[in-house]
Amino acid sequence: MENRNLIRNILKEEVNKKYPKPTPSVDKLIYAWLNNYVDGAKMYHDKSWETRHDFEWCNDGKEIMSVILFFHDDYNVLDDKRKTEERDFESGELQIPKDIFNELNSDIPVRKYYLTYVIQDWFEDTYLETIQNKMGRNDISIDDISIHPEKTQICVPPVSKPEGVTNDEMIDFIVKNTLWKANDLIKKEKENPGYIDRLYVDKLRKAEIDRVRGSI
Repeated sequence: MENRNLIRNILKEEVNKKYPKPTPSVDKLIYAWLNNYVDGAKMYHDKSWETRHDFEWCNDGKEIMSVILFFHDDYNVLDDKRKTEERDFESGELQIPKDIFNELNSDIPVRKYYLTYVIQDWFEDTYLETIQNKMGRNDISIDDISIHPEKTQICVPPVSKPEGVTNDEMIDFIVKNTLWKANDLIKKEKENPGYIDRLYVDKLRKAEIDRVRGSI
């Protein structure tokens, strides 16, 4: 709150109308606001498949920001077993909840298009190298920014496979919660070992997200 009041006081000295012309001073205010916004946040890395990796930032029990990375997925190849590190990077998307974006835009009333531009610059200056290091490659970039979802969501960290769960129990859970059939899953597991584990954990987390966020 103290930081936000400071920003508002400085802003009164910087601008006199709703949509001021951007200046280095305003850019610094946006950076300061965002730094305060993410202060103390914890970053989670969620690998759904070899073709997609998600990074999520949680603070005070809320998911305040996320990044989705996409890697080459040739839909014409049915048996593509390449690891992420063997695939070309395709695109990266930064997501900021709309209510947070609107709050920032209310505190610092610059044009929305310009605000998204500065947010993307801030993210690249602040977190891009961290993500590149996590992925072990320097070709990662943020190509787009999405103001999504409408409201900040409850944070649901990535989950691990529970100890003692059997293969049959995982198959049963997947069949009950998807359109998969048990025989098809078993066949897929033979073609791609570990597939059932990955799909089970993915569906387990989605079920937890639905349970937690559906209770709001």
